[in-house]
Amino acid sequence: MNQVPLSGRVIFSDWHGVLSRDPFWTSIRLSATHPLHEQLEAGMAGVFDPARNIANEWMKGLLSSDQVIAEMGIQLRGRFRDDFLARRLDLDCARMQVNAGLFEVLRVIRAEAMVVIATDNMDCFARAFEHARSRRHRPGRERETLTDWAVICDDIICSSQAGALKSEDPQTFFGPWLAIHGVGFTDAVLIDDRADNCAAFTSQGGTAIQWKMGTSDISEVTRRLRQWLDEDPPTAPAPTVCSAPAAS
Repeated sequence: MNQVPLSGRVIFSDWHGVLSRDPFWTSIRLSATHPLHEQLEAGMAGVFDPARNIANEWMKGLLSSDQVIAEMGIQLRGRFRDDFLARRLDLDCARMQVNAGLFEVLRVIRAEAMVVIATDNMDCFARAFEHARSRRHRPGRERETLTDWAVICDDIICSSQAGALKSEDPQTFFGPWLAIHGVGFTDAVLIDDRADNCAAFTSQGGTAIQWKMGTSDISEVTRRLRQWLDEDPPTAPAPTVCSAPAAS
């Protein structure tokens, strides 16, 4: 178990919208000429159709990536093996492009607080992240991908493993991790692009910085984090700290 620094502080950072904007199967979905592009786009539209609830079940670990792939019913022909989409999903997760500027800020701050990815995400993402950390991959010169940066993080909380989403049940999502490490919500800050996630976190006594990649300068996040770290640990529920409003 990673030890919490003497400050007793923890920084939780969301992934999609904060540290990266890459979708699943980037290499296929961003290539209009890929033979599976059209089928995969249609399949993912169905997965994220609110009426079908597939994405939520996938994020909560009620459906596996293999089950979701089967649900999409994509026809694989020619050179594509039956497990092609599953293998490419994991590979593309590992290659997700990251917000290197924010990661560098978090890397420096690790001397004062733990840095933990807290993401409503799927089993494939958790698998890719943990695989990258276990390999202790040295970041490349450009430090561009999840694989490059996963090693600087102290841990990950993923909804597919927690069985809950941040906004729906923050106690189930964050509570077990906090209890294991002997800290509470008042010792933690969440960087997230969604207002509902921030509100859920502050309702438990934590501090939230609402920030979305591309909407405001990283210096704003740095300033908010520095302000939070320099404060004495709060004895009462902390207020929400918001920068530029962000859409869900």
